[in-house]
Amino acid sequence: MKNILITAGGSGGHLYPALAVAEVFKEKGFQVYLLTSRKKPANIRFNSVRLIEGYSIGWDRSFKGIFKTFWGLLKDFILSIKLLLSLKPSFVLGMGGYTSISPILGAFIFGIPRAIHEQNILPGLANRLLAPFVNRIYTSFPDTNFRFYQRKVVYTGLPLRREFYNISPFKHDKFTVLVMGGSQGAKVINDTILEIVEKRLLEDVRFIHLTGVREYERLKDRIERVNFPDYEIYSYKEDIWTLYERVDLVISRAGASTVIELATLGLPAILIPYKGAEGHQYLNAQWLAKRGKYLIVDQDQLLPGYLVEKILEFKNLRNTEGVSSYRESLNLPNASYRVVEESLKMIGGYYGGDKY
Repeated sequence: MKNILITAGGSGGHLYPALAVAEVFKEKGFQVYLLTSRKKPANIRFNSVRLIEGYSIGWDRSFKGIFKTFWGLLKDFILSIKLLLSLKPSFVLGMGGYTSISPILGAFIFGIPRAIHEQNILPGLANRLLAPFVNRIYTSFPDTNFRFYQRKVVYTGLPLRREFYNISPFKHDKFTVLVMGGSQGAKVINDTILEIVEKRLLEDVRFIHLTGVREYERLKDRIERVNFPDYEIYSYKEDIWTLYERVDLVISRAGASTVIELATLGLPAILIPYKGAEGHQYLNAQWLAKRGKYLIVDQDQLLPGYLVEKILEFKNLRNTEGVSSYRESLNLPNASYRVVEESLKMIGGYYGGDKY
């Protein structure tokens, strides 16, 4: 059995696409190894993917942090060389984050076919550094530009877990809003929603609130005092598709995974981009807002009264248009299979065939 090495940062936004691709490689008869950070969500299931933990911690701009960053990268490089010599992978795929740097450079040194996947419209620093050393660059968005290395770019879309392609909206009696701020949570979003619920500013709307693990601990006392019958709350939910089935509107940050999930499902949303990370989220949100029922709200505008007004506008739109036209999918590619198809071309195999 031939081996594939996939590398990904420790966030859910990196790991879930990596695992989606891993499942398709396994279908094609490969053994998949996944190198990721030790700082990863505790609830993610890796199934039969063989997990390896690296040392990279991401970019820390403090004086002490810069030393830790480069020390982690050095240890990852030594680990990567050992892995490449022992596993002899047919292909190395970097799915984003600083954990991808050392394995991709090692694969370049040994002449192993390699590619990276860029999640956001604006390429991240790690992938910009790696672009000269890879054979292919896969992108989530058709508009992503790698400048001098654009000839390497292949638009594949963002790999999603297969459950996202089998969602059927549940019939429900009340307009339902899913609120989420990413795996770490978003303080400004959580505080605003809790204030709306606590003051009962929207009586005829059901809220499903995904706070993030850290934020749940911060808000625990307030949550326990909530007395609102249509308020359902979770700190974390791995099977997020079971919530998407039940809702009419999403209020969320604009990470690449969330944006592509919403576009795939045709779920209208109010997007509140995170201002950091070089403005990635704002560009992601802009791409989506041009294509359907999506509203971008600056977090500085995020006051309870303003958000209530916008939720009611979506509620009225759904009642006017009906469910079928209210939710319209963008028919994006099944990216997991596109990534594997393009990768097999580089390792002497071909998609759907017997030669690998």
